[in-house]
Amino acid sequence: KSNKVLLEFNAFHSYHIPVSYFSNYLSKKYNDSNLVGFFNYKILSSPLKENMLNKIKWYIGNNLNLKYFSIYKSFGVNEIFKPIISDKISNTAKKEFFILKNQIKTKKDILDIKIKNVEIGDLIYDTFIKSKKKPTILIDDNFFDFLGDFLKLYFFWDNYFENNNVKAIIGVHSVYSYAIPLRIAMNKNIPTYCVTFRKISKINNNMKYFGGEFVEFKNKFKKIENNLKQEGIKLAKKKIEYRFSGVPGIKSDLITSEISSFGNKFLPSLIKNNSKKKIIIFPHDFFDAVHAHGRILFEDFYEWLEYLGKISKKTNYEWYIKNRPNFSGKFKIYQPQTENVINEFIKKYPHITKLPNDYSHNQIIKEGIDCALTVYGSVGFEYALFNIPVINASTRNTHSNYDFNFHPKNLNEYEYLIFNFDNKKLEIKKSEIYEYYFMKHIYNTKNWLIDDLEHFMKFVGDYSHINSFKFYEYWMKNVTLEKEQKINQIIKNFLESNDYTINMDHLN
Repeated sequence: KSNKVLLEFNAFHSYHIPVSYFSNYLSKKYNDSNLVGFFNYKILSSPLKENMLNKIKWYIGNNLNLKYFSIYKSFGVNEIFKPIISDKISNTAKKEFFILKNQIKTKKDILDIKIKNVEIGDLIYDTFIKSKKKPTILIDDNFFDFLGDFLKLYFFWDNYFENNNVKAIIGVHSVYSYAIPLRIAMNKNIPTYCVTFRKISKINNNMKYFGGEFVEFKNKFKKIENNLKQEGIKLAKKKIEYRFSGVPGIKSDLITSEISSFGNKFLPSLIKNNSKKKIIIFPHDFFDAVHAHGRILFEDFYEWLEYLGKISKKTNYEWYIKNRPNFSGKFKIYQPQTENVINEFIKKYPHITKLPNDYSHNQIIKEGIDCALTVYGSVGFEYALFNIPVINASTRNTHSNYDFNFHPKNLNEYEYLIFNFDNKKLEIKKSEIYEYYFMKHIYNTKNWLIDDLEHFMKFVGDYSHINSFKFYEYWMKNVTLEKEQKINQIIKNFLESNDYTINMDHLN
């Protein structure tokens, strides 16, 4: 049949279970459309042009149903393909490349790139940083070589959608080159989704980013039944108490980490006890999807940090900076690189004191800090609960619906707030913080697929092991016909709603 539902082909066990249900539901919805898997890791983890050995491995695996090919085909996927760049596509990409090369003079020019009205500048920017392990972009031959490959991949997908009847597409990420087919589909008004075992989201031209539903928190909260609001706020308070007491994991909605930033072990004090105003920078992973929520006030996290280094010299504050704790698992890959960037930053701006990574938030707050700086981090609500003003460097932060943080709209306003945060009144309502937490972590539920996340995490081990055979094993031991019927009903409720992500209403 000509109708197709596309779904990303990958090695993520935690994706295979939810996408098997969701893709089959969409297939039936769109007149028994074919399920077609697509390899989506070109440029980032796989070269655009493959060698003969990789081609042979792909051919054998695909045709003999080996490993993950057999998993996908077990739930009805009858075609799996990789992007192949033809001469025609390559020539089209070259023409666009020369046009863009003449236009790109600054980093902002990269972020502004659109092709056929499809915004891809942020995808180009973040893919380069991630793939090249660079904290920022230098506009040089290295970048332009990368841009040439990126455009070939873009035009492959542009050509694919022109020549295939795609009814819906399912991805995992709305960032990096992973999002190229999603952006093109959105531009053609093709239903587009991101799926994980914790969340399913619709994305479109009004909501380009997975997790962007925070822009609706306030209005959505008003429509929720009062008894659910009351119970939700109680649970939000309890979970925040767990977080502040240093409890990691599911209880404090920190599934990705076994280490808490709110530990109760205090180190020798490095925050000076004097009358000077004290301001702290909480940096982000420089290589991890800078524009995950959209544009920020700076081109990237590195430019943000450099700006703060320069402006810090103009103040009479004491400045501090603290990286995240040394996490395990996949975070070990990029965290040392972020640490290196921060160490070089401190050498350049030695008046800024670097606190140890395990210097807990509880210790920082107790010793006295007057203002916190982040781009869009969780310290936005955490420090606000202690009446400490937080200045975000993006209006696209998950707290932006509320007034318990500063959300400057431009650099002039941002600079003014840094110099005047103690004179600028910020009305922090704790009720709004609890409301925010409820909407982000509870109402927009993480339990649509797995009812008991705590039991699940104990079974698989930790977050680093969710993409292992243990996930399959857990599912086979716990799935029932009744559970499958419930999953399909949740999916039906979600798709028939106007909501961007699965929430408690869809679970009845």
